[in-house]
Amino acid sequence: MNRLSLLLLSLLVIAACNPAKDKKVNQTTIGFKTDESSKLFFKNVRRSYYDVEVMEEAKLEIYRLKKRVKESEEPVLNLSIVNNWRYDEAYILLEPNSAAGSLSDIKVIWENEDGKSGEIRLEGGNKKNQLDFAAKVYEQIQNGSQFYIMKDGVKKAFLIDSKSREAFRVTMFDYFRLTLEY
Repeated sequence: MNRLSLLLLSLLVIAACNPAKDKKVNQTTIGFKTDESSKLFFKNVRRSYYDVEVMEEAKLEIYRLKKRVKESEEPVLNLSIVNNWRYDEAYILLEPNSAAGSLSDIKVIWENEDGKSGEIRLEGGNKKNQLDFAAKVYEQIQNGSQFYIMKDGVKKAFLIDSKSREAFRVTMFDYFRLTLEY
């Protein structure tokens, strides 16, 4: 095989492993089911980017992005991917710090460059509601929106630095690759 053929083959493999990161997700098709190929890809390619907590008794693996914000006085909402391998499912778990508030009262306001704004509210802490909430925030990250979180009636800037935005975006992107045909 000559060098040009090898280079073209390498570029094709790289392109196949790196789908468009700005691809919009259809909110009606998101779910929890995983399949063998998506789990294999995640474990062989993406797992090294995560801290892993194994809960043998519950048959769960919890993945937290290594490059997440771990300590901050500002509101932070980290995400974890929970792999429930017994049922071939994965979930998003919201992990707010104390400055962001508890899961029971998270309300995010977004504003985009076009002057549009909206509100994303977590309605209960079950797996479906946490996924819906995170997917809506992810969509607004893709749109370049600015975020504020309401805590005790005060509007605080949220997801303002590139590290926290990227940690949220990457975790959701990996979750969708694990559960959707992405």
